[in-house]
Amino acid sequence: MPPNRKRKLGVDAEPTTDSSPPATNKRRKLENQQRHRTPNSFWDNLSRLWLTPRALREFDRRTEWPATPVPLERTGKEDIDLVQLKRFARRGGPSLDHLRAYPEPETAAPSNRVMSSSQSGSRKRAKTGRESGTSSSTRKTSAYDPAFEQHLIDHGIYPEGYDDDEGSEPANIEAIHRRLAQPRPSLSPLRYTRKDFLEFKQKNRNALTENTVMSKAFPIIAGTADIPFQENLLFGNLKDLTDGSITKAKPDFYDGSRPADLHKDIREGLGPYIMPSTNTAAPCLPNFFTEGKGPNGNAAVCKRQALYNGAVGARGVHELRAYVGQEMLFDNNAYTVTSTYHGGTGDLTIYSTHPTLSNDPQNPIEYRTTQLRGWKMTDIPDTFREGACAIRNARDWAKEKRDELIAAANGKVLDAEHSELVSSTQSFVSSLSNEPAHLESETSADELALDINTFAGPGHRTPVRAQTNTPFKASSNRRLKEKKKTRAHGIGGYILPQK
Repeated sequence: MPPNRKRKLGVDAEPTTDSSPPATNKRRKLENQQRHRTPNSFWDNLSRLWLTPRALREFDRRTEWPATPVPLERTGKEDIDLVQLKRFARRGGPSLDHLRAYPEPETAAPSNRVMSSSQSGSRKRAKTGRESGTSSSTRKTSAYDPAFEQHLIDHGIYPEGYDDDEGSEPANIEAIHRRLAQPRPSLSPLRYTRKDFLEFKQKNRNALTENTVMSKAFPIIAGTADIPFQENLLFGNLKDLTDGSITKAKPDFYDGSRPADLHKDIREGLGPYIMPSTNTAAPCLPNFFTEGKGPNGNAAVCKRQALYNGAVGARGVHELRAYVGQEMLFDNNAYTVTSTYHGGTGDLTIYSTHPTLSNDPQNPIEYRTTQLRGWKMTDIPDTFREGACAIRNARDWAKEKRDELIAAANGKVLDAEHSELVSSTQSFVSSLSNEPAHLESETSADELALDINTFAGPGHRTPVRAQTNTPFKASSNRRLKEKKKTRAHGIGGYILPQK
């Protein structure tokens, strides 16, 4: 019989005295979720609560029982003076308010601590965690949460198909359709052949991530137009679209205008609506967006991001149009275009977003998204040509709308500056015309006396009696007359005679 090859421990392992369980990945994940949780206002303001893992964690957090404190070990001292203890504890005992970090007594209602039998597991997890020593901070909700779309709907931002009535579409939808269908010579069968289409399919197939799809496949669709654009830029300078409980927009691709094309006063006044970033090189007034996903990307998340981006862009255009004039502000036209592209399926979809008046006083403006067209870009060459032609025409159309609006806004600023300049000039001229004229027709006696002393010379002194009794010489009278003529031809001062 072979000997036992198992090695025996020389010393028996002592049982651990730590009551807390060992750190595991699941426990660290739970603590991380509790540390970065969604603010309460986000869940409280939702009109419809979706059954998601984050919603269940929030429900457990609000209804769980506090962990039962572990009783202290007995000291063995049985001879406690009850009389002294009662005297010490009378009137509630000593005040502990002066102690630093003294916890306030819990005043939660008993109804908040009632739990059903299905929540016993969460109560057990609460006992084993370290909630008491974990500092919690709020985390904003992104488009990856299904409750994100419900939050946008509650704030008057409606996705495609939310209202199927005729009034939900923009008034210029037919004009946009005609513009998207305009042919482009660069995409004709003679210039964009089947070989080019197969090369696109190969690049799209090799793009395994979202970044690769947007950097390798999508540029072939969008073309190489001379339009300012930016990729993956966080819109951190813009004002929150809702209540601040959701993340800032960060489109994968967007078109805008050069900040230098817009007047400085407009950029400063409407910066929180039309200037996405504090970087002055980033394009402003964005009204064309694209969200992309890789082969494993979620198409629903892509649509939520496009919905959010379109509302942000439409708000900026609306604010600038309000600055230009209030006559045709709510014309029910769309000036913002968004699109989505999924690299795994090859689906390209174009949407429009336009603002409308709302009956809700808390959200006076609503933003509605309408689907314009859709293509399967990896189907056949003709389908690719149609989709690429539409996306390039949409970029050109969006640029034309930006240029028209910027020209109108700059013209209003220049007209205001011209009006101020004319008004200030007229007021200055009128103030000059109201001043009394100081024209002297004759020379006063004091000036004649001053002239006599001047022509007498610095070294000649004539007594006062001699000045009054001695008559003037002819040469002196001739000089006075010449000087008098010289002063009469001057404007507002003296003109010295030439030597």
